[in-house]
Amino acid sequence: MKAVLAGITDKDSQSRAIADILKNLRLPDGGICIYNALSSEVNTEEIIEFFLQSRDVFLPVVKGEDIMLVKIDGNTRYVEGKWGILEPVGDLLAPEAARPSVTVTPLLGADRRLHRLGKGKGYYDRYFAKLQTYKVGLAFKEQVIEEIVCDEWDKSLDMLITPDGAVKREDAC
Repeated sequence: MKAVLAGITDKDSQSRAIADILKNLRLPDGGICIYNALSSEVNTEEIIEFFLQSRDVFLPVVKGEDIMLVKIDGNTRYVEGKWGILEPVGDLLAPEAARPSVTVTPLLGADRRLHRLGKGKGYYDRYFAKLQTYKVGLAFKEQVIEEIVCDEWDKSLDMLITPDGAVKREDAC
C-alpha cells in the first residue's frame, strides 16, 4: 500500500473531493478529533478549518505508546513530532477526558466492509479501545481494496469517505 500511495498523482484533487463530501455529511454532534496529514495521506487542512467554525477540534499527539489530544483553535502553534507529523502545542488531554464524538482516522487501506488497515503501530487501535467515538476513515480511491484481514483487536470504521462518496456502517457489505 505504501508503494500505491507513493504513485498517486492526484492527491490534491482527491483530497478536495473528500473534504467537500465530509463537510456536507451529517455527523454526530460534539467534538471532533482529526489528524494533521502527512504528504502521503488525504490532506485534512481544509477539513480542520471547516470544523473549527462549529465544533471543538482536537488533534492527536503521540506520547509513548498512546495518543493524547490537544484542543486547537486558529492560534495553535505546531511542532514536528514523532513520525514527522505536525503536532499541536497545548494542554494534553486523555481521549476519554476530551471525549470527541467523531474521530477522523488515518489509514493505509480500507475495504468496503469498513475494515481499516492502520500503519502498524496500533496507536489508533489503543485509542479506539478507550472511548466510544464515531470512526471516519479518509481514503484515496487507490487505497480501497477488496478485503482487509482483521485481528480481534482491530476496530472497524463507522464510515469511509473516498472521492467517490461515503460508505456508512449500514451500507457496508
